[in-house]
Amino acid sequence: MYLRKPMKKITFRLFYSISLIFCFLTFVGYTDLHSQEENLEYSDHVFRPTIHTVILQQAGVDGSIPMIELGSNTKLHLQFDDLDPTQRMLYYSLQHCNADWKPSNVMVSRAIRGLQQDILQDFEYSFNTRQQYIHHSLTFPSDQMQILISGNYILKVFEDGDPRNILLTRRFMVYQTKASIGAMARRPVPVSLMDTHQEIDVTVDISKLSLINAAASTKLVIRQNGRYDNAIMLKPFSINQQSINYNYDDGTNCFQGGNEFRWVDIRSLRMQSDRVQRFSRDSELVVTHLLVDPMRTFDSYRSLPDANGKFFIRNSEGSEPHVDADYSWVNFTLPFEAPITHGNLYLFGSLCDWQFRDDFKLQYDYPSKSYRARILLKQGIYYYSYALVPNKSRIADLSYIERSHFQTENDYLILFYSRQYTEVYDELIGMTQINYQGIR
Repeated sequence: MYLRKPMKKITFRLFYSISLIFCFLTFVGYTDLHSQEENLEYSDHVFRPTIHTVILQQAGVDGSIPMIELGSNTKLHLQFDDLDPTQRMLYYSLQHCNADWKPSNVMVSRAIRGLQQDILQDFEYSFNTRQQYIHHSLTFPSDQMQILISGNYILKVFEDGDPRNILLTRRFMVYQTKASIGAMARRPVPVSLMDTHQEIDVTVDISKLSLINAAASTKLVIRQNGRYDNAIMLKPFSINQQSINYNYDDGTNCFQGGNEFRWVDIRSLRMQSDRVQRFSRDSELVVTHLLVDPMRTFDSYRSLPDANGKFFIRNSEGSEPHVDADYSWVNFTLPFEAPITHGNLYLFGSLCDWQFRDDFKLQYDYPSKSYRARILLKQGIYYYSYALVPNKSRIADLSYIERSHFQTENDYLILFYSRQYTEVYDELIGMTQINYQGIR
């Protein structure tokens, strides 16, 4: 009896300790998962495998940046396909974010007038397509949901009125011109970057603003093409009462020039375009076999017309591509002597939301000594690059496959944010777009 009592205590204490550890690990795991999900909700992300070809742009302007001026009549247009023919009751909501795309603390009623969520009710069924889908569309802001303040916003689409049952998210911006921005793209000053990078010099006129501690209350963000992974948030180089200067000479404000984007034209699934080798059938869908993509690592720069990573839905045999363009499995091939061990290769561009998605990751094929990918795409014209994402990094290196040239034509978007000392959110009070065309 004397021996058993301590053993029972030890057993109970051990059981209690293990239970606490298990609960702690479960809580940590849940917290990490919940945190990851929250991060995804504030980016351009698709949460359902049946959702494809998500486009958010200015209404009537193909390939435009999802951005509108506060108080203007300009609308944004969202469209996407659901390959599951089941009709869903879809809703949408808008949420204000700070300059870093994290949720702001502003009250919803200050950012949005009217409904906090509304029904997404415009949809059409595809016709004359092998792949059946429902095409959804939304034009906003609307009379029922108006935007009151400038800044970054997240559009969320979810099912059955439950914001946790989310289908997709998309980022967009609302600006209000309070500060004018002067920007210039040029060849970099540092000798080590002159042949591969592009420098963006920016000056912001703040003479009409009442800023307290401009260095702390303002943020400048520069984005290249549609990318977020390599966006630069700059601190002021110098400040006076009239302007803020962001003209660095040490490479701080430089981007890799990259190369002109590759392209594939699948407007027709009958007639081969210049990048299509042949068509075949896989069950119901047409399979598009592209010509092998050449390596560009040692190529000199060549000027080629492109759309800087965008895509456009088109159908040569139809008249309403949003509902009569079909889907095709598209096979990409990139010759490579041996598999890469220090990172992974991805197809990169707006076709994958400028993200490193698993379904756009290339797999190495030993028999053919090449990287391959099989991507389901809607008929149209797509511009893309091959991007290496090094291990433990989330910034793509396009130069590894494509090389990088200072002459490459690129678009740059410059955004200027400010937070008044009495406010809890970042306003977008200035923006401009410039195009770099290097010496040809």
